[in-house]
Amino acid sequence: MNQIVRPTVVLGAICIVCGGLLGVVESITREPIRIQEEAAAAEGMQKVAPEAASFEEIEIADDANYDGISVASANTALDASGETIGYVVEVLPNGFGGSIDMMVGVDLEGTVTGISILSLSESPGLGANAKEAWFQDQFVGMTAPVAVEKDGGQVQAITSSTITSRAVSNGVNAAINWAAENAGGAN
Repeated sequence: MNQIVRPTVVLGAICIVCGGLLGVVESITREPIRIQEEAAAAEGMQKVAPEAASFEEIEIADDANYDGISVASANTALDASGETIGYVVEVLPNGFGGSIDMMVGVDLEGTVTGISILSLSESPGLGANAKEAWFQDQFVGMTAPVAVEKDGGQVQAITSSTITSRAVSNGVNAAINWAAENAGGAN
């Protein structure tokens, strides 16, 4: 009996200590992680709407989506005088490895001013190349519908990552169309 009780007590004590340490580490890192995420979002907004002097959050429903793609957040891009020059829409299309968190800048005419991939879980060396500038920069100046070349569009797909390229293109379309219908942007 002692052969069962003693290891069980030792294992239970180890689990309690480890759980406590994990809780302490989480509480210490929670705020720095939040600050880093906010900084990444601000950097992403400035990248996709480079002409904007400031951004004003648009309140959206928690379950907002367009064309089956979740809309995580939306902001109005304002110039130095406070005039609306466009919108920044954060969308979450599904790629090969899961959700792709991306921001899309859309001007008042419905033209893409930039995209920024905030996070993704795509295959390294393949779909993860969606974070590269050459891929993201090709969307600037496009209007809906945006599609990869294989589907008759003008987006050069990432080699061996057509699913990821389509997901990003669909995310861009959703952002353009969402801005047109919900924020007053053109289409």
